[in-house]
Amino acid sequence: MARPIPQPARAVLGLSGLLSKLRLLPPPDRALRKPHAARLAMTHPWFFGGRSDLGVRTWNESVAGRGGPIPVRVYARPDLPPGAPAVLFIHGGGFMLGGLDFADNIQRGLAARTGYVVVGLSYRLAPEFPFPAALEDCQDVLRWMVDTRPQDLDPQRIGVGGESAGGNLAAALAIADRDSAQHRIRHQVIIYPFTDTTLTSPDWDTSTMAGGDRAAGELMVRSYAGAQRDNPLVSVLHADHTGLPPAMVITCEHDPLRTDGIRYAEALLEAGVETRHRHYDNMPHAYLVMPRLLREAETSLDEIAAEITKRLG
Repeated sequence: MARPIPQPARAVLGLSGLLSKLRLLPPPDRALRKPHAARLAMTHPWFFGGRSDLGVRTWNESVAGRGGPIPVRVYARPDLPPGAPAVLFIHGGGFMLGGLDFADNIQRGLAARTGYVVVGLSYRLAPEFPFPAALEDCQDVLRWMVDTRPQDLDPQRIGVGGESAGGNLAAALAIADRDSAQHRIRHQVIIYPFTDTTLTSPDWDTSTMAGGDRAAGELMVRSYAGAQRDNPLVSVLHADHTGLPPAMVITCEHDPLRTDGIRYAEALLEAGVETRHRHYDNMPHAYLVMPRLLREAETSLDEIAAEITKRLG
């Protein structure tokens, strides 16, 4: 028997359904009618909250990437010491939506809590730019961080993190970095990630999230992965995980990606990767970008920041 959905998740899930009916929260297939540039500029509704300054300064930069200039945003507290660790954070959006502002509250919050340099990027979106475009952009920004050391960051202490589709990209980036034998990534934070292009999880058929059903999953795989859906840098659950850096994996209950994240944490542990798995029973997908609606968004950021400082500090 399914467990009843508790408050506040019930209210958030009900709100997402209402917004979808009013066409204020369009499903992915309708969002794709917007041109690429418009989707890069998309962000979350204002009432999700989370754009307070928190004493963090930001700088927008442009990184020369293999596919053209990559917009990045650097976050740091005014008291940033020389040689501080850094985190490259990758936003979600189903590989098809979002840019620099999509995970701004997460990136700003991590910079405030850790006192580290945090870098966010606006990667190329599917379907115009399928795999490996987004991953290449992430790799190019990581290389830029190591080579140019923005805000005098320590290139020997860099972590990666990402939420949803960005969790997939963060995991793939850690795998590709290991395979390159450069080992620039020291820690990974994988947050309610998409990990399995086979879509075998039953959560795709039971999710109560608006736009989070099997049709949305199939659209995501078709748009981003295309003929590469079996590539282990896309379907990261099926990759070789041995030798990866320590990880923190975040999952939540009311989420079409719940089982994807749980299986990924299990796969890391089975491969001998030191992994902390934190599961939130009463949270919906993307809860971290809803700090005005869900107080757990702030307490979860506290936990993530503490784990990052433990690993990189």
